[in-house]
Amino acid sequence: MATPEEEIAAALEQAREVARMYADAEKVLLQRIAARIADDVDQADDDPSAWQAKRLAELGQLRREAERIIARLERAAKAAAQKSVLDAWAAGMHQRVIDAVLDVHNAKVRKRLERTLRDARQLGSGQLINPGQGVNELARQAVEKLDAVHVGALRAVDDLYRQVIAETAGRVLTGAQTRRQAAQEVLDRLVARGITGFTDSSGRIWDLESYVAMAMRTATARAAVDGHLASLRDAGIDLVIVSTTPYSCDRCDPWEGKILTQNGTAGERPETNVLTNEPITVQVAATVAQARLDGLLHPQCRHSLSAYLPGLTRPAPKPDVAADYGDTQEVRRLQRQARQWGRRAAAAIDPNSERKANAKIREYRARARELVKTKGLRMPR
Repeated sequence: MATPEEEIAAALEQAREVARMYADAEKVLLQRIAARIADDVDQADDDPSAWQAKRLAELGQLRREAERIIARLERAAKAAAQKSVLDAWAAGMHQRVIDAVLDVHNAKVRKRLERTLRDARQLGSGQLINPGQGVNELARQAVEKLDAVHVGALRAVDDLYRQVIAETAGRVLTGAQTRRQAAQEVLDRLVARGITGFTDSSGRIWDLESYVAMAMRTATARAAVDGHLASLRDAGIDLVIVSTTPYSCDRCDPWEGKILTQNGTAGERPETNVLTNEPITVQVAATVAQARLDGLLHPQCRHSLSAYLPGLTRPAPKPDVAADYGDTQEVRRLQRQARQWGRRAAAAIDPNSERKANAKIREYRARARELVKTKGLRMPR
């Protein structure tokens, strides 16, 4: 039986699968650009502008190749994106209520909760996806973001190709470099950033893979959590408790072990002890919506929300681990560096550049593996 953390991890893995589709497509697009740039790159010209004019004349062909690649990607990725969001939501349904019931040893209380769960499951199965839960809207937004990526990717391929040609031609005119040397330097600099042009609401510019990964992580992780919350609401359980993780960031740390309400208000509130049926006072830190606005459950967040049963549920202790949040971020930085060199390898037009890029990929991957091993981390994918 999966825990909420495992379900969120599974949701994030589905999001990564979609992002990997775009990473693969990005490499193919960069290879197409590099192949066009490398054509006749060593050929001497009486007219220095002849190579530049010939490459620009092939822009239409490159655009059609890119359109075919993006069209294939679009068909596969949209279906995968929608499925990942809906699957993540469905995985969250009912699991927390089941776990809560299993934690209760008092036979009378357990029987009462089992009856509540049975009624809730019947309600949930009849409705499949409860109106107003927003899962369909989450799926729609995820697919809509991918639409913007497809349009932006085609434009970015055009811009990148034009920039490489223009800068290469300009450098060759000085006579300091051969055309191949100049083209490789420009390609190395530009493709290290990836195919860019995707801007989020804060104005940050993303590369293709990172933007898709961010958008899909946000949608799928939220769907998994919302699936839990929908199940709990169906069962009449309003209060939830924030999980405790080994590597929490500054935004999430203050919320660990705190009690939140889905529909009520924060502060002290009277509840009933599920073990004794006696009155009990519960300190509610905030609503789920307020905690989210404050940063809890941000993209890449591994925290989950579980049913809080007054008198029974206790916050989990903080796991004692050798690593900290900074170590997890360093692993991700090393992985980003490896991906950056992977793009450079895809766009290499001379063997030395390709060998150097592949050596760097191995170096950064080895450093990430060593850090994971030393700190006892799990290698993020």
